Amino acid sequence: MQIKKNLAQVVTASVLLTTVLAGCSSNGNSNEDGTTSPTNAANGQQTAAPSTEPTTIRAMTITFGDPPSVDNNQAKADLEKRGNVKLDMTFVPSEAYGDKLSVAVSANDYDLLLIDSGKDNKYTNLVKMGAFHDLTDYIEGTQNISQIEEAVWNNTSVQGKIYGIPRPRGLYGGGEASVMIRKDWLDKYNLEVPKTIDELTNALQVFKDNDPAGGGNTVPLTVYGSDGVAGPGPFGSVFPMLFAFGVPHIWALDDNGQPVRDFQTTEYKNYLEWLKDAWSKGLIDKDAPVLKNQQQARNKFQAGVAGAFVTNVGDISETNLEKMKQVDPNAEIAVIDVLEGREGQKGVALIGGYYGIWAIPSSVPKEKVQKIIDFLDFTASEENIAFSKAGVIGVHASDFKDGLPVQTEEQKALFDLEKPSTFVLENRVDPYIYANSKVPEILEAQKASLDVIANYGIANPFLSYSSATAAKNPDTYKKMSAVMTQFVLGEATWEAVQKEIDAWTAGDGAVIAKELLEEYNADQQ
Repeated sequence: MQIKKNLAQVVTASVLLTTVLAGCSSNGNSNEDGTTSPTNAANGQQTAAPSTEPTTIRAMTITFGDPPSVDNNQAKADLEKRGNVKLDMTFVPSEAYGDKLSVAVSANDYDLLLIDSGKDNKYTNLVKMGAFHDLTDYIEGTQNISQIEEAVWNNTSVQGKIYGIPRPRGLYGGGEASVMIRKDWLDKYNLEVPKTIDELTNALQVFKDNDPAGGGNTVPLTVYGSDGVAGPGPFGSVFPMLFAFGVPHIWALDDNGQPVRDFQTTEYKNYLEWLKDAWSKGLIDKDAPVLKNQQQARNKFQAGVAGAFVTNVGDISETNLEKMKQVDPNAEIAVIDVLEGREGQKGVALIGGYYGIWAIPSSVPKEKVQKIIDFLDFTASEENIAFSKAGVIGVHASDFKDGLPVQTEEQKALFDLEKPSTFVLENRVDPYIYANSKVPEILEAQKASLDVIANYGIANPFLSYSSATAAKNPDTYKKMSAVMTQFVLGEATWEAVQKEIDAWTAGDGAVIAKELLEEYNADQQ
């Protein structure tokens, strides 16, 4: 893989982006049709190279809400003009996308398809069958796509070649990256923000003993139950604690290059014993086994009854803080960036770094492939970040200042109807994508936390691979999950847990590990 990207360069690009967007907030540059884009070539920014005729691109993508209006859509027209394309877009609701995509791949009706599931067995098999163009050589000269981190290319490539363009997201800081804790509760009891697992445990105990939520309603730590499909759990929203005990990120390779699953390690047993002890002391939400997802745990934190919650820095935004202040005007949130274990262990999950892959079917003429890549590269430019947030200045917003649109109610309604961002097909690399606050102080705190955790990523060598056996047997972890939960609740012995681990290791686990290792080794050749 020849495409490499240094994180420091990405950070520099983000700083430059902030400067550029601030500088174009009131420049008044107009297009030929009298409308004004947030940025254009006059500002020294990227614009798609002109040609005699626009390139028609038939693309299919997923939508999670209402699609944009198709009648005289001014946002679409503006992007088409600047990108020198004609977009024929098909927006498919998320619940129907899988079926529609399967048909589209074989029908040869599209120039560009979003593979929403990313690199899985189905995508890899399609690549090996010749369904998509090899894009490795096409992206070498791109300005924006080539900034995607090497780890993301590794997570999406097949046997060292690129058959699709990932839509980048942050490699660090998504999902369950860090512990959020009530800063005002810590202050109330003269406690520092915890840095270690033992300091966190002590803080949870203080919350339990003093009941800052009142009425016996305090939940020191809120987590949620595991369904036993992807792994045994027994709880979710616990990554920082797992890493503090030195547990691998789901899978690891031992010194002999053999797969080791997280729960097969001594470190996992130590983690479960910590959970059991914390549960026995009432430090963990008593509803945890029946909570179904992170949002249900988040609700308790936002409701002001939970003292700590594992999420990412997006949850310290002013929107969430306002919800908490409605319950307790003194509410404040602190972030435990990386939780340290008793032997110095700590980490954050190194995640896929993308959502979806843009693939070009092999039925598309080769002479058209570069034009499609160039348009994707154009949509990932700085000017189109502004466009996705403000649309066309003078139409969807009156100005764009400090990264935010200035809109009348009428302009906002039109922006929501025409949805400019839905036509910006490719994401721009942004290490601060999870920093979402509009309050400068909170935004800087979010960025600072992301800077810290970027130094502690723990990779899962099998992150981008899938096992056919695991897919066919979604209940493979169910019995193990149930007995682990019973162990934490004090209702089962460790011997019972070990029995299930051993049974899995000798059965489905052996096949799953073999399948994953074969895929991994094939990509190393």
